[in-house]
Amino acid sequence: MATEDARYRQSSQYRLWSFTPSHLATLREKTNTLARTHISNRLRASDPPVDPLPNFLTPEEEYMILNHFTLELLRAAPYCQLPTDIQATAAIFLRRFYLTNSVMTYPPQELIKTCIFFGCKAEGYFIRVQKIADIFPNTTGEMILAAEYVLCQGIRFAFDVRHPFRALEGTVMELRRLGNFDDDRINRAHKRTRDILKFSPLVTDAYFHYTPSQIMYAALAIADEELVQRMLQEAFAGQNEEAKAKVWSVIRTCKEMLEKEPPEKMTSYWTDPESNKAIKALRRKLAKCRDPDRVDLVALQKARREEAAQKPKPKIASDADEKVFGNGTGEGRESKRRKVAPEAVDPFGPPL
Repeated sequence: MATEDARYRQSSQYRLWSFTPSHLATLREKTNTLARTHISNRLRASDPPVDPLPNFLTPEEEYMILNHFTLELLRAAPYCQLPTDIQATAAIFLRRFYLTNSVMTYPPQELIKTCIFFGCKAEGYFIRVQKIADIFPNTTGEMILAAEYVLCQGIRFAFDVRHPFRALEGTVMELRRLGNFDDDRINRAHKRTRDILKFSPLVTDAYFHYTPSQIMYAALAIADEELVQRMLQEAFAGQNEEAKAKVWSVIRTCKEMLEKEPPEKMTSYWTDPESNKAIKALRRKLAKCRDPDRVDLVALQKARREEAAQKPKPKIASDADEKVFGNGTGEGRESKRRKVAPEAVDPFGPPL
């Protein structure tokens, strides 16, 4: 029987969306460089040409804007009355998309709406697109759907997102079974951990670096580290302490990442004058260096459809059917029949 770890290693999340920190940084640098090159060429070729070119966003500035719009998504999703898993899936779709696409190329304020809608579809939760459009001002269903295929391409058609919420519920049940802690303490840790998981991993790179269970244990360690140590003691009973120390080291590293983005930031972010000032400056800078060909995704989708409709259809030879099915006399079929052994040999073998 395959272990849980073996099953996770077969998932698209592990195969396509797991990176080391250095690899992740390299990908973001590459995405930023390619976007700057393409946008520069388009601005120079525009009528009239743009000269001088604007100051482009750096990878660090793109990451700050991505975090801002991830927060915007998490703030808007509850108004759709969506389950926690769907909100988390939508946020991960957004962060995956902007790993290989620049915020200067595709407008994030449009993509967050598409991510929410497509997150519902990916999780099997069916909702009318107009219901989501009504939440956002000046938004139509057509605008949400315009970026759907672009989003699918950007996330490499990997719609499966593994979250740490189910791992948390299993761990809480196990802690209650062990009986070393009273229910009130476990309940407090459970609530705090769930609050952390609904925010901190979604606005960091935790999903790119760690497994769902590692993320869950890291969040639980923030809430109550002794509970995690008890679970590790149970899991590694009678085994080498070195293996236990190695696992705890990974959990501690993930814990440090999550602590940089506590769930309280969800409410304080919008009232912090410094963060508001910084993001306003970045959005003004973004407005000056956006890809002119992809500002209007609805118009871009229409242009692509018209281009596809104008392409000549490939001609089919008149005798194509005859080559496959014959000309009605049976000649074609006879020539395609599989050769069998001579009649003297029974195709099913000799008698028993």
